[in-house]
Amino acid sequence: MRPKSVTNALALCIMAVITLAACDGANGADTHPKQGTEAPAQYTPGTAAPTSLDEQDRNALEMAERACANRDFQQLFTAIAISPAVRRKYSAPTITSAVLDPQGRVISSRDVPANSYEDFPVRQVDFYYKPAKPRSPGDEDEYLDIQFNQSQSDDFSVDWARVHYDGQSEGGDDLGNIISPEGKPLPPGTHPDSDGQLLFRPIGNCWQLQEDIRWLR
Repeated sequence: MRPKSVTNALALCIMAVITLAACDGANGADTHPKQGTEAPAQYTPGTAAPTSLDEQDRNALEMAERACANRDFQQLFTAIAISPAVRRKYSAPTITSAVLDPQGRVISSRDVPANSYEDFPVRQVDFYYKPAKPRSPGDEDEYLDIQFNQSQSDDFSVDWARVHYDGQSEGGDDLGNIISPEGKPLPPGTHPDSDGQLLFRPIGNCWQLQEDIRWLR
């Protein structure tokens, strides 16, 4: 398993090397709120939501607005995982999609217009995060282990890893223990190596998706 300190260091390195360049090129100016202003600017979506929305999208958009008002990133992420409409609204005009080796070196990187980006890896099912595309097609028992990391500049990296659970719950509604790739339960409080990271940068009074990074296995 990759130590957590290494994962966080890589996330910060990626933000510094890839995210800064991608964000500056896409936005052309620093979008962080300035100290001393009376109030932060309200979030302006980079991509308009479709005019016709179903109830799930409408509810998720309202959830996202509440999350921004409350500065609750995890609630915003849940809304993004639920609804493509939310995902479009809270994405940068261009998303950097990169593949890194286990040491954090960039193997490939490309910029994808937000209206063409269809690779968001996370979906919300009931109360759980699941992969948008299971490693094995039809594997309904594959879930995602999600870890949120916040930088001092209020950037967020979301580490995600494909996992299965052993179903040995201690009486609650949880799925039990995470099963390691070797088929053994992981010790409580530990997490598997990340399969990818999603990087979000603050803009106005909220955040937007800037990068989708995958680890080469």
